[in-house]
Amino acid sequence: MTRAGTIALGAVTLLALILLALMPSAHAQDAARLAAGEAAWNKAGCLQCHGSAGEGGSGGEFPAGPSLRTTQLNRVMLVDTIGCGRPGTQMPGWLDGAYTEISCYGLPKGPPPAGLDLTPVLSGDEVAALVDYMMAKMIGK
Repeated sequence: MTRAGTIALGAVTLLALILLALMPSAHAQDAARLAAGEAAWNKAGCLQCHGSAGEGGSGGEFPAGPSLRTTQLNRVMLVDTIGCGRPGTQMPGWLDGAYTEISCYGLPKGPPPAGLDLTPVLSGDEVAALVDYMMAKMIGK
């Protein structure tokens, strides 16, 4: 390798090291995202119906929710279900602005379907973080 090539390679390596040092670690970002998801899980009280580890509720004072460990819902379906609820079931919508400000299930903005409870305590980012948390800690586990 020529002297110019060696210098150029050294400069690229140095630049890469500087960029890596300035970027937050992916692990720290993942840990923060999972912590945000767990906080949303707790804020919405998901464990009351789905159990503390997503294993499914047992009823009692709260409805018995299905196991999240065996759900067949994908990420998009989970975001919709958590945010907009499940019409015809006891799953409420948790997204602030669901139906009225944010379209759900392709419906025009307006009132929620009859019989669907809305508990608008989560933002869109909190719903997404909650899904990340569930995917990492519960679904398929």
